[in-house]
Amino acid sequence: PRFVWMYRQWVIDAFNDDLPYDEFIVDQIAGDLLPHATQDTLVATGFLRNSMINEEGGIDPEQFRMEAMFDRMDAIGKGILGLTIQCAQCHTHKYDPLTHVEYYRLFAFLNNCHEGAATVYTRDQQHQRDAIIAETARIETSLKASLPDWQAEMQAWEQSVSGEQPQWATVSPQLDASGGQKHYVLEDGSILAAGYAPTKHTTEFTIETKSPAITALRLELLNDPNLPHNGPGRSIFGLFALSEFRATAAPLDHPDQQTELKFVSASADANPGERPLDATFADKTNNVRVTGPIGYAVDGNDLTAWTPDIGPGRSNVPHNAVFLLETPLSNPAGFRITFRLAQMHGGWNSDDNQNNNLGRFRFSVTDAASAAADPVPAAVRAVLQVPVAERSPEQIDTVFHYWRTTVLSWQSANATLESLWQTHPQGASQLVLLERDETRATQRLNRGDFLKPAEEVTRGVPAFLNSLPDEKPTRLSFARWLADRNSPTTARALVNRVWQSYFGTGLISTPEDLGVQGDTPSHPELLDWLAVDFMDNGWSTKHLHRLIATSATYRQSSNVTPEQFARDPDNRLLARGPRFRVAAETVRDIALAASGLLQEHIGGPSVHPPAPDFLFAPPASYGPKTWHTDTGADRYRRAVYTFRFRSVPYPMLQNFDAPNGDFACVRRVRSNTPLQALTLLNEPLFVECAQSLASATLTQCKGDDNARIAWAFERCVSRAPKPEEVALLREFLVEQRRRLSTGELDAQPLIGESTKTDNAAELATYTALARVLLNLDETVTKD
Repeated sequence: PRFVWMYRQWVIDAFNDDLPYDEFIVDQIAGDLLPHATQDTLVATGFLRNSMINEEGGIDPEQFRMEAMFDRMDAIGKGILGLTIQCAQCHTHKYDPLTHVEYYRLFAFLNNCHEGAATVYTRDQQHQRDAIIAETARIETSLKASLPDWQAEMQAWEQSVSGEQPQWATVSPQLDASGGQKHYVLEDGSILAAGYAPTKHTTEFTIETKSPAITALRLELLNDPNLPHNGPGRSIFGLFALSEFRATAAPLDHPDQQTELKFVSASADANPGERPLDATFADKTNNVRVTGPIGYAVDGNDLTAWTPDIGPGRSNVPHNAVFLLETPLSNPAGFRITFRLAQMHGGWNSDDNQNNNLGRFRFSVTDAASAAADPVPAAVRAVLQVPVAERSPEQIDTVFHYWRTTVLSWQSANATLESLWQTHPQGASQLVLLERDETRATQRLNRGDFLKPAEEVTRGVPAFLNSLPDEKPTRLSFARWLADRNSPTTARALVNRVWQSYFGTGLISTPEDLGVQGDTPSHPELLDWLAVDFMDNGWSTKHLHRLIATSATYRQSSNVTPEQFARDPDNRLLARGPRFRVAAETVRDIALAASGLLQEHIGGPSVHPPAPDFLFAPPASYGPKTWHTDTGADRYRRAVYTFRFRSVPYPMLQNFDAPNGDFACVRRVRSNTPLQALTLLNEPLFVECAQSLASATLTQCKGDDNARIAWAFERCVSRAPKPEEVALLREFLVEQRRRLSTGELDAQPLIGESTKTDNAAELATYTALARVLLNLDETVTKD
């Protein structure tokens, strides 16, 4: 499972609020780079993070980053430009104006992003968080008022801690060769974990240092934009659990004299109390695993672990732990040290969601006596390097937040603030784009192979499209170029897809390709006029919908004569109204709405309606997956909220031609198969809908069978039934009653509170009727 529901929420809100389509594009491609970026514009960049990932062992993360990049290019080409630009990924095509080099010049705009997962908050959580920050500021203001010379005392404290820390020498390791999880050594000597995420493992890193004397080892945990919640861990909370920290050492001039290092003490800047391991990391054993203070990392017990988790809002920051040697090392030639990090507090399935691994970390050594972890947070320590007179108000607050916790006379207020911060919301993780500070070079790839880089290319746009005036274009420049009024395809592509949603086929029947190799427009002047009118009216999608829905063309009857059908079977001439089966999600929503079960509230995480258990275990699924079927109102939410695994699509939606989501899709196939009828008749949720519709018919309509048939019929197809239809359905009811009375048919057990009634046989009869009505072609057909 991935955590991207906040992006879906942003999209729904954007359409409901009629966010101009040009802004809709810019926010999704470069919302993080806007001058006044907000959480919403950051969440919007989740659009390009919906590409597939690979968590298998032994993978090269760079290979699948490039696969994701190709998918993002495809999504922009099909979804925004209406062009199949992925054809130029491997080479230049003879009849395609987009060249191989131009493809990679476009590629360069997207190739400088972190694969981040930011912390985001719902509106309620934002209000809660704002209240905590406001109350904290109020209490801190009162503390300052109670101590008029607080600034002088804080500066005195700064001087007292400025020389406390020993000098540490960073040691850059050889990479762990144990296999599985991939590690990268970064320029600052730190290590970044990526790729496959084993949940129980020990990583080894060997370093060589010329330091002649070593008294302590330090492990720093660092933030990184590529980690969940900015790290420093790889778990879904951006944290980690270090089960054991072990090390061996040998003199560089006598590498065979390796000894196990023993520690007389361990210290860390964060030492939470003991607590049971979060259920996220359950491992299907009876072992009781706990997390707690740093001592748990050197107690010789793999069932205990150190974690820096001191609560939401404060844990996803840099941390440090220091391990003081029982016997200092001394050798003029230096040492070879092997660090072993045991991480045994993950879950039962090795993947991104159940690992509890370190994310980014760094080793260092010192020869100082009695070295200990720096209790001053890294953010505060950084501000202390700035002269007092040059500090901003925010930097002063950063120091004050920590310093006040050291003032003994403020213990009561500090305890109040600590309790307040314990209520800080956890926040959700959302995949986003974040620009790298250091520009990543982009090279043309021969045959699209990431192992065959050719010459370096600069950012640019295809010569056959509108020009890009910026001399040093950014991803934001690219986003604005996509949404420029001079773009020949952007407005047309959107207008064409909206037309497709109303008529079943766009004015251009190949919405993914508006070029010469796609279909020619059936009404080119109309397409041009709609695109210009769309832009002239502020890129308003609601204006576009209203314009089409109220047009005489759309409001025509879908009735067709044999002559019309013979001349224009696909209705490309628009001589009649559209008639086609609705999309998979709408099929489900119609049944829920007609039955009265539909939950209409908007937003929130995905839900898990009924699905067969065998789908989520091998061999139906490549690996085991979790699917906790919802039992309450969430069971009946709109299909847009149904969680979907790409490798195990939700059966009902797949039967009605919903795409898997493996790649960008702007045009669905539409089939008519027996599986669809079987789904509407027998799938558990549709049976529940039939029972609910039957119950509502019996309780809300007090007439005879004819009246009840008409009432239920109209709820399903939005028109009154014809007399012959009523007669046929009445015959069906009579037959069902006969079968029930003779025992030929049993009254099925009822599902859900809404279906309770004293007359089970009558409810069973009308449930059978409801199954027929919900399975009518007209019920699921746009007509």
